[in-house]
Parts: sequence; C-alpha cells; structure tokens
Amino acid sequence: MRNSLWYKKIPTLFGLILLGIGIISINIALNRGTFFTTRATPTYAPEQIRITNLTDTSFTLSYLTSDSVLGTLSYGTDNLGGRVALDDRDQQSGNPLPYMVHHITVKNLDPDTNYFFRITSSDKVFLDNEKPFSTRTLPRISQDPTRQPPIVGSISYANGSKDGNILVLLVTDKAQTLSVLTKADGSFVMPLNAIRAKDFQSYLTFQDNEVIKLLALTPIGRAAVSVLPSQISPVPPIIIGNTYDFTTSLAPSPVPIASASATESSFPSFSATESGPPKPQIISPDDKEGLSDNKPQFEGTAVPNAEVIIEINSETAITTTVVANKKGSWTYRPTTQLDPGEHSITIKTKDNNGIIQTITRSFTVFAEGSQFIEPSISPANPPATPVPTKLPTPTATIAPTATIVPTATLAPVPSDILTQPPLPIEAEPGSSQTLIYAILGTMALGAGILVILLARGKAL
Repeated sequence: MRNSLWYKKIPTLFGLILLGIGIISINIALNRGTFFTTRATPTYAPEQIRITNLTDTSFTLSYLTSDSVLGTLSYGTDNLGGRVALDDRDQQSGNPLPYMVHHITVKNLDPDTNYFFRITSSDKVFLDNEKPFSTRTLPRISQDPTRQPPIVGSISYANGSKDGNILVLLVTDKAQTLSVLTKADGSFVMPLNAIRAKDFQSYLTFQDNEVIKLLALTPIGRAAVSVLPSQISPVPPIIIGNTYDFTTSLAPSPVPIASASATESSFPSFSATESGPPKPQIISPDDKEGLSDNKPQFEGTAVPNAEVIIEINSETAITTTVVANKKGSWTYRPTTQLDPGEHSITIKTKDNNGIIQTITRSFTVFAEGSQFIEPSISPANPPATPVPTKLPTPTATIAPTATIVPTATLAPVPSDILTQPPLPIEAEPGSSQTLIYAILGTMALGAGILVILLARGKAL
C-alpha cells in the first residue's frame, strides 16, 4: 500500500510540474499578442501618386503606402536629382518620420523650369519605368491674387475619431488641382486666393454655380464631396466612408457610397515601379542628338563603383576610364574641344552578372553659331499651357516638358477599398517565438494531464 502511494505521488508531482510549465508558457504567448497579421506586399510601395499645388516656385507630391514608412523625394533639374525634400510635417524639424499618407512640397524652385524627381519609400527608390518622373513649374504672372475665402472643413471617421493624416484633394472643371493635409483635430484649410485656371496663365475666381469636388483619402477609407462656392466656409461635416452632394441642398445629404465612382474618377492618379539594380546605359546624349557644346557632358549609369571605359570616336579619338559612384551614376566631360561633325561614344563596363556590356551612341556637334534642333533638350519656347496631369496613353514617356508624363496607365480611385480581397498572411516580427511558447505550453499541459491520469490508474 505504501509503495502504491509512493508511485502515485512522484508521477503526480511530475505531472503537476508539467501543468505549471504549460500554463506559464501559454500565458506568455497570450501576453505577447497576436501570432499573425494580414499585410500587403510590398508595404512600402507608393500608391495613388498625384502632383498638385503647382506654382511658379513649388509643387506637391502626394501618395499612400500600406504601412507607415519614411518617404522622401530627391529632385533636380537633371536626371540625377541631387536635392532632397522631406514630408511637409517634417520640414520644420528636419527629422523624417514614418507615415501612411505622404505629402511632400518642394519649394524655392525656378519659374517655368523642368524638374526631375525620384520617390524614396522606406529604403527603396521608385521611378516611372526606370526613368525619373518630371514636372514643370509655372510661369510667373503679374496678376494680384484674388480675395476669395479658403475652403474650411472638418473630417472624422465613423466612430467619431479624428487625426491629422487625411489627404484632401480639390478639383474643378476650370481650375488646377490642390491638396492639403488635415490637422490633428481633423480640420483643414485650403487657400483659394492663388488657385490658377486650367491654362495656368491667371488666377481663378469661382462663379456661384461652379461645382467644387473634394476627395478625402485615408489608408482605410475615403469620402467624396461636391459643394458650391457658397458652401465652403465651412463645408458641412464629412465622415470617411460616405459620399456627399451638397450642391442639391444646403443640408447634408449623404449619397450611397456606390455612387462615388463618378466623383472619384475626377481625381486620376498614376503609379510608380521599384527601381532595379543600376544597369549600364548612356543617358546623355540621346542617339543621333545634335549638340551645340563642343565639350559636352556625357552621363550614364553602371554598377555602383564599377569602372567605365569611355571611347569617343572622332578625328582625334579619346579613351578614358571613369568610376561610377555608389548610386551607379557616372559623368565625363572632355578636356579638349570636339570638332564639328558626327561623332560616337562607346562605353564598356560589367553588368551585375559580371558580363562586359558595350553600348554606343552617335551624336553631332554643330559649329558655333549654326542653327540646329536639339531633340533631348526642352524647346526654346515651352508650351504656354503645361498640363501637370497624367496623359491617358500607354505609349507616353517621361520628357522634360511642362506635362507630367508617367508611362503607367491611369488608375481611377476605387470606389470602396473595403471590398478588396483578403490580404496574404505574414508573420509579425517575433511571432515565431510566440508560437513556440504556445506549442510548448500546449504540449506540457497535455503531457502533465496524461502523466497524472496514468499515475492514478497505476495506483488504483
């Protein structure tokens, strides 16, 4: 009898220890939180990219990302883009912070000038089909700004919460597109005194019957609004997820969200592609380009820090070697003048696979004072009415003109992002440890219960 009790106590004690280990492990797993989360990939890719607020000295780039990530814009008057602009919320502190709604205003630019830019989201660079995006600042006008009041409003979520990360866009049939971010309390103020007409040549004063369309964008929803100039100070309260048409009545009257597509199609956006590894190429000059500079600057890309052999074939051949910088860019300007006439430039350098690539471009140097057409340079008289919107043609290419011409096709804003299919499941950082605790805890509980039952069975 004594031996029976002894054999019963030891396994039972061991089983209780296993039960304790199991309970502790499961408790740790529960405290660590959810094992998995739904996540879009890639989470840092810019979406719904737009250029707004064009002036003679500035422009604004806005876009959304699935996760909160750092976002900056590198820009310049050449393809290399040596200057960097931070998000509007970070420009005063100088310290970039992660956001899901990005609003970057580039300031202190020259009027009527082409600018090229790249988007850096997280640590990835995004271009338009391996080429920088471009836009053109507006020409100066002598007209004084108008005295019309700003658009004032407040936006909240369905649960009543508000924040300062809602993008508000404005578009009309006769004026340029504007954008602004809400403040922390959900309010926004959009000045209209300097809004320009579609041709950008004059400031616009809205007529009483002009329909103003607003689109409020967040990563989790949107709201579309139509108002008249008499209804903008303030705009009736806006709730994310609804569509409003206040032009038919002075009282708020939400319209079913399914009807939002017609309004949202007025706000076209364009997309970007992630930049791949730099590959050997000659950026300047273009093939068969005519140049007036007899010491032209040649530009291109290669594998970062790779040697690039350059051969310029003319009456006096030039052979030299340059090294691409850490971003894969290289430049070269001859120290001696090139004679007028036809020439060619050849580069030889290794690609990412270590294979030597040979690329050749022909070009013509014109005698000083001669007339010529330079296809890769902006026309001497740029269009008087630049259109900073995406052109709906799949064959458009980025060119240094007043028009933003990304090659990506137009993507009208979807009417309801809540109808999107389920996102792929991806483990959160640290979730593997949580899962281990949960598995070990469950195994320990099961083993403890089994040991106690076996012990009690033998004792009986």
